[in-house]
Parts: sequence; structure tokens; C-alpha cells
Amino acid sequence: MESLRICLLPTILSYDAPWPVRKVPLRCTPHFIVHHLETKTYCVVTSSSEPTLKIWKFNGDDKMIPNTDYYLEAWEHITCFKNVILAYEGDRSGLRGYLALGTTYCFGEDITCRGRILIFDVIDVVPEPGQPLTKNRLKMLYEGEQKGPVTALAHCMGLLVSAIGQKVYIWQLKNTDLVGIAFIDTQIYVHQLTCIKSLILAADVCKSVLLLRFQEENRTLSLVSRDLKPLQVYGVQYLVDNSTLAFIASDADRNLVVFTYNPESHESAGGTRLIRKGDFHLGSHVNCFFRIRCRLGDVSSDRRAGQNIERRHITMMATLDGSIGYVLPVSLNPKACRTFQSRYRLNTNPSRAVLDAELIWSYLHLPAPEKVEIAKKIGAKVDDIIEDLMEIDRMTAHF
Repeated sequence: MESLRICLLPTILSYDAPWPVRKVPLRCTPHFIVHHLETKTYCVVTSSSEPTLKIWKFNGDDKMIPNTDYYLEAWEHITCFKNVILAYEGDRSGLRGYLALGTTYCFGEDITCRGRILIFDVIDVVPEPGQPLTKNRLKMLYEGEQKGPVTALAHCMGLLVSAIGQKVYIWQLKNTDLVGIAFIDTQIYVHQLTCIKSLILAADVCKSVLLLRFQEENRTLSLVSRDLKPLQVYGVQYLVDNSTLAFIASDADRNLVVFTYNPESHESAGGTRLIRKGDFHLGSHVNCFFRIRCRLGDVSSDRRAGQNIERRHITMMATLDGSIGYVLPVSLNPKACRTFQSRYRLNTNPSRAVLDAELIWSYLHLPAPEKVEIAKKIGAKVDDIIEDLMEIDRMTAHF
């Protein structure tokens, strides 16, 4: 039996872009947006500018105590916002998601900079009559002043990781208090932290990237390896390809740099240095990365099953130009048309090894004779190249 259905597309979405887009007016400046997994809600940090003729005077004895649990004080700014998975005894998994905020008081350059850590839980309550969206409330679990600005937050093995001043701390949430577990001294300004299992990848705004490791058995936080070359890092994330792990960073010169940890290599100086394995001049500032597992099709062929696609991740990135892209580990010929560009005079050659997807996809639109000629030059078959490109498209078709 056949049927005909007439449907209308929602009018709240714009379909002129590659993805359907909906704009929500906020009438203020958004800074952070975090998705709370348990309640499927989004929490947005916003700010609005107001003129002031006041200058903060600090006598050395008074402390700023907030009047409420939800609004920040004057001169206090949110510098980081994360959904952290911390140890929790009331859940079967032993873990629960919380909203963690790090703040900084900006009084002026003549006053020591300090900050706070705030931890909230999203709870379910009885909604108000006629307002079903009021069923969620924020409950403050912890608020504590720190000895320096809180610039980055993350979670590692059920513990909270924070960058405060020139140190990285690991905390354990017990009831309504944070208990210090371990810390380590870092360089200048760590502004991003991202974790996998016991590994903590930190981005320094001037001193490139650091790889830290937390050992739970003896509660120690140690430096595993780092990049010693100058790099003004904007963002960092992991590259996951089955059992292979690499690290990607974006810098102020609009480049992407790929690092690996290989203590057996002579170049790594016994594992104390991260090795640059690839670089790429993107031409845009990337300030945000996140990972998502490759998409699995309905029917997996033998070839796809052998590639362990379910253990390969797509590293998505967002740029300050308003664009979105991704980086995916592939086994294609590592030739690229873009070469790493630096404001410094480096004594190393560019690593390349990163492919320009826009250039590669143009292969599908070439005439058949040119496809054959290019495939012959790189020692491959036309069908194999097309199949590799289609495989990438299938794995990344999440949206």
C-alpha cells in the first residue's frame, strides 16, 4: 500500500546554510554554554555592559561575600564553565554531572587577582502552574574563594581538576566541600584543560602544551611531557584513532599542530618532549575543540569492521570566524597545500601530514581522465580514492 504525505518544514529554522539554523535573541553577550546530560538542559553564561564611575578600593581585610547563591558580585567575571563528572554515591555508576564555574575578580593591576570555584547541581522540582519549564532549579553545592584566578576546569577519574594561578590542582568533592588531593606547578597561564582517563592535557597561552598524569594509587600529579617550542595556544584536544592517541593544538597564527608522545624516539629526549607530527595553516583562529565518536552505519561491511570505526573519534573545531570543521585520522597520502606559518624563526622543518579536505573533495568533480592521472601519480586506484572519501563522509555524517 502506498501513501502520499504532504509536510511543511518548521518556519523557525533557516535553510539557506549547510545546516538548518535557528537564531535565539538573548539581548546580551553569551560567553559559555554547557549541556547538562541528566536533565537535557542547557546553561548559558551571559553578561551585559553598564557604565560605571567607581573604582574598587581594597583595604586588605574585607572579603567579598555574595548576597545570593546565583548572581556574581561586581568586578567578578566567569573565566571557565564546564559540565564535570564527579564521584557521587547516590548513583549506580558512582558518578554524576555537575556544573562547575571558575571566576576571577578584576579589581585592577595594583590588587592581587583572586577567584572562586562554584559547583551547582541541576535538580527537579514541582513546576509552577502553567509553566512546565520551571521544573528545573540550580542548587549550589560549593562556593569557595581561591588564592588566584580560576582559569580552567575539567574532571579526571571522578575528581575536579582546576588551573588556579600558576598551579594545577585536583580536588575531591565530599558532601559540600572540596578536599585537595594533589597539585603541580605550571608555567604562565593555563587556560584550557582536557582529560582522558588519567591523562590531563593543558594549554598554556605562551608556553605551548603540557601533558600531565594523575596516579590514583598514590595521589600524585606529575608532568609526563611537554612541547618546548614557543606556541601561543588557543585550544587543545585529543586525536583518537583506535589504540593511537595524539594531541592537536591551535595557535595565534591560525595554525593547527599535531603532537605525539613517544618516549622511544630519540627526538623526545626520553619522553620529556612532545613530538610534532603534523602541522597545517588553517587561516582561522580555533578557540574550541570537542570529540565525538565516528558514526556507525546500519550495515557494516567487512572492510569497515576491520577499521574499528567505533574506536575512532572525530575532533570537531569551532573558529572565531563563525565556521565549524573537523579533523579525522585517515590513512591517505600525507601531502598538503598549506604549510605551517609562524611569527617566530623556527629551526625545524614543517611536519605537514595534515590534509586539506576542501582540496581533496574537489577530486570527485574532476573529469575521468584527470582522476586516472592523479591516481596513477600517487600509486592508487580511482575506486579506492573515491571509496576512502565516501568512508570519511559516512563516518562524519552526524548532522
